Amino acid sequence: MQTIDIVVPAYNEVDSIRPLYERVFTVVERLPYAFRLIIVDDGSTDGTAEACEKLAETDRRVGLIQLSRNFGHQAALTAALDAADADAVITMDADLQHPPEAIVDLIAAWEAGAELVHGVRRRIEPGGFFKRTTSNLFYRTMSFISEVPLVADAPDFRLLDKKVVRAIRGLREQSRFLRGMFAWIGFKQVTVQYAEEKRREGRSKYNPLKMFAFALTAVLSFSRLPLRIAIVAGTLVSVCAFVYGGYAAAQRIIFARAIPGWTSLAVIISLLSGAQMLFLGVVGEYLGQVHAEAKHRPLYVVRQTLIPDVTNAKQRS
Repeated sequence: MQTIDIVVPAYNEVDSIRPLYERVFTVVERLPYAFRLIIVDDGSTDGTAEACEKLAETDRRVGLIQLSRNFGHQAALTAALDAADADAVITMDADLQHPPEAIVDLIAAWEAGAELVHGVRRRIEPGGFFKRTTSNLFYRTMSFISEVPLVADAPDFRLLDKKVVRAIRGLREQSRFLRGMFAWIGFKQVTVQYAEEKRREGRSKYNPLKMFAFALTAVLSFSRLPLRIAIVAGTLVSVCAFVYGGYAAAQRIIFARAIPGWTSLAVIISLLSGAQMLFLGVVGEYLGQVHAEAKHRPLYVVRQTLIPDVTNAKQRS
């Protein structure tokens, strides 16, 4: 029998674990596969790990990976993919905005020959104007500047064939933008639409600051456009300065007239100084990524692992 692992990063989602478990297995129990639900506790402080342990004690299909601290969603998702051992892996969030009922459609696309199935949301959580606006802006921007095409409105709800999982495991960069990495590796990719649900419990852990940091990581990981903008801007400023210098010299030599303008000179110097600081910051961000890669630190540290054997994935104790 073929096996499918459902992997779920979770951070302070204690109230969502039981409903997630119940809905997932209500859906998959009628499918002809052996399933495991592997939850990665990303340094939660609210009892998420304990809730997962209780489920694992009563159901052999449930596993837990507890990280030593909060390493972030992308690192937790990487830990889940590293631990998965199945013919296909489904990734989803713990807050139930990714409806477990859509798992059936993901598997159907995989059965039809797809190797990477992206879940694409038809709509974003009702009332999420800010999220909807920033998401559209992010995908439009990334589509314009990215070196690889991204699937728009495709969060971390997808199915990966085992070949795709092996390929992703080989990509160990520190600054991780998995959505871009999935686009980069290729394979036969398709999309399946689903209706995003309202968050069941609590509030999103992605505040505007974290969303900005996530977007910045995406840009730095999959585009060199900011560096090229700095080169073009520097070239244009140099050309303009050369032309203006020639003009000022001609006024002095030919017409014996100096060009006044101390105020404009001060403004120009301030403008160029600010631009230099900005472009140095851009270069610094890229150098920061190089520095992080050079240290070769692990992407995450595991505190404990409770993973059921894949041969027992269809059994309950």
